Amino acid sequence: MIINIQKQLRNGLRQSVQLGFACLCLLLFSCKKQLEVKPSLSLQVPVTLADFQALMDNNNVMTQNWPYAGTDGADDGFITNATWASVSVTNRNAYTWDREVFNDLPRNDWSYPYTVVFYANLVLEGTAKYGDGSPAWRNVQGQAAFFRGYAYYALAQEFCKTYDVQTAGTDAGLVLRASSDLNAKSARSTVAQTYHQVLSDLTLAAAALPVEVVAKTRPGKAAAFAMLARTYLVMADYLKAYAYADSCLKLNGKLMDYNQLTAGSTVAFKRFNDEVIFHAVLSSAPVLLAPRYLIDTNLYASYTAGDLRKALFFKKAATKPYYNFNGSYDGTTALFNGPAVDELYLIRAEAAARLGKTETALADLNLLRKNRYSAATFVPLVSTDGELVRGWILAERRKELVLRGQRWTDLRRLNKESAFQKTVVKIINGQRYELPPGDGRYVWPIPRSVVAETGIAQN
Repeated sequence: MIINIQKQLRNGLRQSVQLGFACLCLLLFSCKKQLEVKPSLSLQVPVTLADFQALMDNNNVMTQNWPYAGTDGADDGFITNATWASVSVTNRNAYTWDREVFNDLPRNDWSYPYTVVFYANLVLEGTAKYGDGSPAWRNVQGQAAFFRGYAYYALAQEFCKTYDVQTAGTDAGLVLRASSDLNAKSARSTVAQTYHQVLSDLTLAAAALPVEVVAKTRPGKAAAFAMLARTYLVMADYLKAYAYADSCLKLNGKLMDYNQLTAGSTVAFKRFNDEVIFHAVLSSAPVLLAPRYLIDTNLYASYTAGDLRKALFFKKAATKPYYNFNGSYDGTTALFNGPAVDELYLIRAEAAARLGKTETALADLNLLRKNRYSAATFVPLVSTDGELVRGWILAERRKELVLRGQRWTDLRRLNKESAFQKTVVKIINGQRYELPPGDGRYVWPIPRSVVAETGIAQN
């Protein structure tokens, strides 16, 4: 079934409009004037439903290259001196939070999501102009809205300050592109405006998208609910985070029982498995992949006896006595970062705990743990202490979402709470690098070429 679906999507990409715009967008966002190059008028213009669906089905653009610098800079693992010296400037400097990033690679954490925004705007304009309001046209419109919201969310986690209701109205936000017109002037919004756009796009998507999808690389209603839950969690709006996580889990709440999986040298998880709500992966950054990336020893030690994730997520590294990550929901070494059922249980549990619904929070936490521990060792956690339960949930989140692209965002938001603050430490060639809570380096610099060509303010 998966092979047939992928074949169907590949066939769609053969349309001349798709190939034309695929080449166009890759060129647009890898060249110097990333937001201001005008498309060639000789290219075929998309007009049909199939044309616009083909744009959304270009997985090389829409699902395969999501920002990775935050994961590089986070604390799931570490690299050796030799590895650090061998990788690109951006990979090397992102690891130690240096300001010299994104300038040696024309395709980067800024340009990739804005390519998605460009595609999404083309489709949103096309559905408004040519669509007839039928479910099929609404579906494509919803996909475009989802992808634009997903892209802006991803960009905000790296290029904006952490959302703070007290300062969001003045903190510098993203360049919000309302159309595919690349001649439109670039201007930065505020963080409040950025998140408003994310929520607006995802809300439109939730209303327009169907429940059933033909492939998990196409977003459905559950994916829109999941991203709304993820966004509201970052905004500390726990009532809405709970509500949208709940809506998502009512559509897809099936957890895999890790007791039914077998650990080995290959990844134990299948691509498009039952827990995947929407399939996306981080951009391929060699610094984050086995055998180079070694798992943090304290993180590895946090998996107690009977925790099946210890064997399923990790394998012994060639660099002894360390371990590599082996647990991607992509089914390969590529790092899955889309929303999945396990994450939504954790969002609903955390939101419930913060809202004082301790018993509800524990129910979700224990349901997840029951499917992660061996049947012989699982013991439900019990407490009426809300603060203790919240700590348990965050500890479980730390162990469950390894290298999912969520840790950087978690560090940013949890550093606002004294109980969960952490100073991240890296050591390279004997030099100690520290990233304390609230440090300005939690906001990455915009590529210099973008600042030079558009005149927008640098972070």
